[in-house]
Amino acid sequence: MTTRISRLVASLFAMGLAVPAAHAQPSAGAAGTPAASSAPAKPAQKQPKRFDFNGSLGFSQASGNANALTTNMTNRLTYTMAGWNVQQDLAFYYGEANEKVNTNFWNGGLRGERTVAERVALFMASRYDRNVLQGVSNRFQQGFGVTVRAVDDKRNRLNVALGGSFFSQQLTPGSVAKVSRAFPAARAAMDYRLRVTEVAYVQQSAEYLPAIGDTASSYFVNTESAVVAPISRNVGLKVGYVIRYNSEPPIRNNVQLRTTDTFFSSGLTLTF
Repeated sequence: MTTRISRLVASLFAMGLAVPAAHAQPSAGAAGTPAASSAPAKPAQKQPKRFDFNGSLGFSQASGNANALTTNMTNRLTYTMAGWNVQQDLAFYYGEANEKVNTNFWNGGLRGERTVAERVALFMASRYDRNVLQGVSNRFQQGFGVTVRAVDDKRNRLNVALGGSFFSQQLTPGSVAKVSRAFPAARAAMDYRLRVTEVAYVQQSAEYLPAIGDTASSYFVNTESAVVAPISRNVGLKVGYVIRYNSEPPIRNNVQLRTTDTFFSSGLTLTF
């Protein structure tokens, strides 16, 4: 009898220890379910695009009493990784009227940019342009400077740049200019974009390049305006207007060339 009572007491004592332990440490399966349901789900972060490309193409032709042909093509490619930003761009305008070339303009470049502080980056750039009707057969530009991202929000982006450039140019046969064939220049530029939708935007860029040294009286002003309206997510209609100003244009065959060239274009643009 005493033995049975002792066993019963021992069993009750063991149960008394086991029950609190079970409440104090639930099973892994039971613990996992409430924890998973109570923890707030973190929204997936959108990874920034490494590649960004947009290009446009326009073409028109007229025949009959007057024959005219115009073609324009532009592209911009940007690659971003680990603080580096590499850009390539190209613009080409060509036109004929009555079997005579009246537009032949190339402008392209490569630019490398490195972020050194929040909203501040250093850059080096190399550009090439050709404007036969303005007396320039080939012109190369090597530049450097600093870019400040003055405004950057969901709708507006404004970049301001200061730096310098070194020009080397070759004029067309019969053309002479006050500016020497190789000369340094300062550079001030801005680039503004207003985003209307994810695809539609308005963009305005401008740069001022005054020659320094013995040719300090001459300077260049280049601007580009563009409006892109979406047709679909990746395809849009682009209207652009480019101004190229040279304060001291060449003299070709004893004729003073004009200071300003303008290029109006329209066409389809592809973005991805």
